[in-house]
Amino acid sequence: MTLGEKIKTCRQDAGMSQEKVAELVGVSRQAVTKWEANQSAPTTENLFKLAEIFGTTVDLLLASQEDKTSPAEQIYALYKMEEERKAVEKKRRQRRNILTALLIAAGYMLLYLIGRVIWCDLPQGNLVGWLFTAKPIGEHSYLYGWLLSSNLFWYAMALSVIPALFGKLRFSYAALAGFVLGVLLGMAFGPYPEGAEWGHDHYGWAIWGAVFLVSMVIGIVIERHQKNKAAKLSGSGMERTKENI
Repeated sequence: MTLGEKIKTCRQDAGMSQEKVAELVGVSRQAVTKWEANQSAPTTENLFKLAEIFGTTVDLLLASQEDKTSPAEQIYALYKMEEERKAVEKKRRQRRNILTALLIAAGYMLLYLIGRVIWCDLPQGNLVGWLFTAKPIGEHSYLYGWLLSSNLFWYAMALSVIPALFGKLRFSYAALAGFVLGVLLGMAFGPYPEGAEWGHDHYGWAIWGAVFLVSMVIGIVIERHQKNKAAKLSGSGMERTKENI
């Protein structure tokens, strides 16, 4: 039995159509048809997906092929395929992490520019001065100006961007959302007309800080939950593999 015949048999035993298998793998139905007809072979990554879909292992799929390779050669081939799959997956994660980090950074820069447009006058046509040195003015600019003067704007940006580079995407998104929400709530409810000992009659700094810290805690909780969920799925997958063996 060839690999294509084995794929077809496993698909039929699972009660799946070619369209369903193609959907789960992420390819076209024509690709599945060619695999089953031995007109082409699935990539290493797709081979692992097929094994997972059919509840079997890659070595059992490959063992169905009529070849004269020794067990040692088959094991080495599987090892190389696994290493290739891991390398492809690692590159995919790295690209995703970098793109997410850039997106988070772009979000902060957009907020920075919006604040400049609203609260900073252009000093005598000096664009560089407007971008980097002009101080925010106006009764509603306190929180934005305080975040810049204290460098907390950039520290918060770093706390949101850097974790994304290491795959903590949910934490980064939660931190960005908390930053934006904290600024909006701080601007809306921060002013304190009766006067305040700290903050120059403005409690926006406290509101922003509380919301931002809570958002980071929420991000940590979500990351841990997803990690535990992935570990459970991995464990159940290993159990299914053992049963099939």
